Amino acid sequence: MTKKHLIMLGDSITNGFDGARNLTHNISYYLQKFLPDWKITNVGVNAGAIIGNTERDLDFQVASHDFCDYQIATLFFGTNDFAHSDATLDTVAAGLNQNLTRIKQQNPAIQLIGILPLPRFDGGVDNQQITGMGQYTLNELDEQLQAVYAHHQIPVLDWRSVAPNLVTSDNYRTTLGDQRLHPNAATYQRMATILYSFLQQHHFL
Repeated sequence: MTKKHLIMLGDSITNGFDGARNLTHNISYYLQKFLPDWKITNVGVNAGAIIGNTERDLDFQVASHDFCDYQIATLFFGTNDFAHSDATLDTVAAGLNQNLTRIKQQNPAIQLIGILPLPRFDGGVDNQQITGMGQYTLNELDEQLQAVYAHHQIPVLDWRSVAPNLVTSDNYRTTLGDQRLHPNAATYQRMATILYSFLQQHHFL
């Protein structure tokens, strides 16, 4: 029997970076434990973003894969747009919208899942209300990304509501490998468990 196929698009957090190295025990490794009958392809790239002109970014990831080969695709982007790009919030939203449209045109039957950025703590401060290079806060980015996914009727895994205690001001020093942004292996395992439950709840499996 042919296995079903799930592709995970994203940045360093999809890839499994912990702030020092790329971990083998990343989110796709742990998700695979729940889905032995599925093939999971992880194409997360360190420093990946929605807006950009390199092989790290969403345009390239979408252009480089035939989505007719997949039943499910997760998209886990946004933190690098917030922290490292001066693109406006409208530009980021338009880039996401364009690529979601491309994927759906290629495979109208594919199930897409949007995953919002994790909390981040640059400088030891919760960045949700901090203004980034593009002159918007991380919270504003979350809301805009959610609106784009909703426009396409794509369910969104929002850590703020689904797992509010995953990474917090009280625990980020022990849940993040670099005490700033990137999860450690134990947190990646928890994230995979949450994602698996999310897929089950939406009857994607």
